[in-house]
Amino acid sequence: MQLPFLCLGIESTAHTFSVGIVDEQGNVLGLASDTYFPAKGGLKPADVVEHHYNVFEVQLSQALQQANVKIQNINLIAFSQGPGLGPCLRIGAAVARTLALKLNVPLVGVNHCIAHVEIGRQSCKCDDPLTVYVSGGNTIISAFESGRYQIFGETIDISLGNLLDMVARDLGRPHPGGPKIEKLAQNGQSYFVLPYIVKGMDLSYSGLYSFSRRFLNTHHMRSKSQMESHNTSLDEDQVSKSIFLEDFAYSLQETAFAMLGEVCERAIAHTHKKSVLLTGGVAANQRLQKLLADICMHQNIDFYVVPRKLAGDNGAMIAWTGFIQYQSGRVTSVKDSTIIPKWRMDEVPIPWRSSLKVNSSQVKFNVDNSHSSNFDYLNLKGTNFRELNINGVETNSEKKLSRLSYFFSKNAEIIAHGAEAILFKINWFNRDALLKFRIPKLYRIKSLDDPLRFHRTVTEARILMTLYEAHIPVPLLYDLIPTDAAMIMEFIPGNRLKDIISQLPAEEISHFCALTGKYLAEIHNLNISHGDLTTSNIIITPNNELFFIDFGLSFPDVGIEEKAMDIHLFYRVVRSSHGEHYEVMIHPFLSGYQKNYQGNFSKIMERVQNIGLRGRYIAKSLRKGTKNKSYRNKSK
Repeated sequence: MQLPFLCLGIESTAHTFSVGIVDEQGNVLGLASDTYFPAKGGLKPADVVEHHYNVFEVQLSQALQQANVKIQNINLIAFSQGPGLGPCLRIGAAVARTLALKLNVPLVGVNHCIAHVEIGRQSCKCDDPLTVYVSGGNTIISAFESGRYQIFGETIDISLGNLLDMVARDLGRPHPGGPKIEKLAQNGQSYFVLPYIVKGMDLSYSGLYSFSRRFLNTHHMRSKSQMESHNTSLDEDQVSKSIFLEDFAYSLQETAFAMLGEVCERAIAHTHKKSVLLTGGVAANQRLQKLLADICMHQNIDFYVVPRKLAGDNGAMIAWTGFIQYQSGRVTSVKDSTIIPKWRMDEVPIPWRSSLKVNSSQVKFNVDNSHSSNFDYLNLKGTNFRELNINGVETNSEKKLSRLSYFFSKNAEIIAHGAEAILFKINWFNRDALLKFRIPKLYRIKSLDDPLRFHRTVTEARILMTLYEAHIPVPLLYDLIPTDAAMIMEFIPGNRLKDIISQLPAEEISHFCALTGKYLAEIHNLNISHGDLTTSNIIITPNNELFFIDFGLSFPDVGIEEKAMDIHLFYRVVRSSHGEHYEVMIHPFLSGYQKNYQGNFSKIMERVQNIGLRGRYIAKSLRKGTKNKSYRNKSK
């Protein structure tokens, strides 16, 4: 009888040492893991290394025993080559090299982040998802485009899991802190306003953590259980000024998760993926699952959550990814098996996606939607406005319907359902017009959502007026209904640049990108940022005129940081979605910008480079300004 082809995978990027064994069908035959939990404080690499060194033999033995195979039956060895903590990676790499040499079998180095995606695709049977990967070390929103897993959104500082762990530690809760915060939040009710920082398609959690730490240091914190048992040492004045731990944890989760949800929704709108896959250690959080499930339900796409035992760091994901890499002809020599602590997933070619397809199925995450709105978010395009049922949306109800209805004819219809708003084509005093209605986001709590929608609507209206007066090609604002987060503006016929770019000759692409740079410079000359400059927010009319749209994340009175962020976002969108046109897009864009920007262009570009180096897993040598253009920081 022929034995199955078996791959053994070793995971050691951070505080977990894990060994997994899979067959060529992706069946997990054996999986043994041991996670280091510090008694106090955060992770110290020296302690984690000692842990890994002490447990690797036991985990290897247990995985083989579970799989009911001997080490001699293993045909392939895979290991986490990066990214991760260098000292921890070295333990796994050393064990993998030793086994491969001893058994005389091939060795495959695996990108840890890509392994999370591949085990999710395999275990959930979803073919081409947008992946939301959240853990103690990562917050990445990625999708397969142009032969790689492109990053469409990520944290520019600390990860979501790290935020939760650090706040829990400040509250005196041991590592891991995420489950402790989740448990506290389940009993929270009152929302405290916390920093909500979304920069285009990126997130910033460091400001949220800094604010939270100051908040905790300046308020008396007590639990509701203490109040109920009257077990408190606070005096009457302190009690009146105290804050419930549960309410703070609730506010923290709602803010942090809503930020992630917004970026996820924007990525869905830009990539048009038909499913979302949630993975990583934080994927176990039920509130986060519900939030993303609501987004997917309203976008009419599938939602998958990787099973808990495979969502966190584990050897099975390394084994499976190693196997499909091997099947596509990729192996790692011992000489090239040095670890890569700074190894971004968007640097890795993915040849197996064109040759290996996972069959889609209807395995979905079941969500209780009993508390959802009656608003019909599904199949909206072409719907008559008067046919919409919005009675379940908690807003100004009667006032809202009478005010908005005044501007609608019977033929008003929805022409687009974007990430942030629904767009209606309407008749406004015998002319075509566009109504932009920022719908209530049911994944955000009302006390967070209402002020955010109001502020963004008013800010966008003011900026559109300023830009139009400066003769920058934007829609003319007709009317503003701020209490309902709605605005009426000029209807611009045409197509998004994203949708037609593949049909255009190179010279036309360059022309439109030069115009984009020119007009962005003119916007920046007014000290205004766009905030979400993607090819989805550039309209090309039938007369080949270019218009900027969607200033929902725009800000006035900005400095170098916000201007550079606009350029950085355009860079990344071009690289991730239009990589084959990169040269004919970026150079004309920069040329158009430089010719028209009235400030210090060199300082802007220095800040653009600095922003690019803030991303996860950028080598320290690059952060310090060396001229090495490789993102890989190899060390033995």
